[in-house]
Amino acid sequence: MTPFDYPPIPLIRRHGPVGYTDYDSFRPWLRDEFTFRCAFCLRRERWEPDRGVFEIDHLRPVNRFPGLAVEYENLIYSCTACNGAKRAETVADPTQVLTASAVTVESDGRLTPHTIAARRLIRQLDLNDPLFVQWRGRMIRIVELAALHDPDLYASLLSFPDDLPDLSALKPGGNTRPDGIEQSHLRRRERGELPAVY
Repeated sequence: MTPFDYPPIPLIRRHGPVGYTDYDSFRPWLRDEFTFRCAFCLRRERWEPDRGVFEIDHLRPVNRFPGLAVEYENLIYSCTACNGAKRAETVADPTQVLTASAVTVESDGRLTPHTIAARRLIRQLDLNDPLFVQWRGRMIRIVELAALHDPDLYASLLSFPDDLPDLSALKPGGNTRPDGIEQSHLRRRERGELPAVY
């Protein structure tokens, strides 16, 4: 396992918040939905001193699809690098295209796509840019060394954030998928079901 392994299956969204008038209000929902990491490159909140590194991206750009600006299904949790690379392009949904069977993360940090859709998305976002590959490879090696020599550092690198959002307290319009709140990371932690690392 590396910290950049893509999920084994496509994401099925747990949440469906409604009633917000600005897309930034969806941030706590999206943090939980995307497991506190960028949907494209899997960069983690735990690795950054500033949460401002993460943005809310629109799969279908607002300048061409203004009616989808606050549509939850159109929102993605993204790091600034991936959001900047995407720009105002329409791209495939990374939660459907970037899966473990579609992308292999090599030990040196390169991404090897196995599908046309994954290859295209990796190219569109320049996820195999040499600097990105070097950074990814470095993080893989740091996590490997921490696993072998420093369990506390390993846990710190791969654990969930301390400030898991309490989605049950959020307003205004509720959640069209209310069962998702019980599967949120905070509720799982409260029940003792949340793993120490992921």
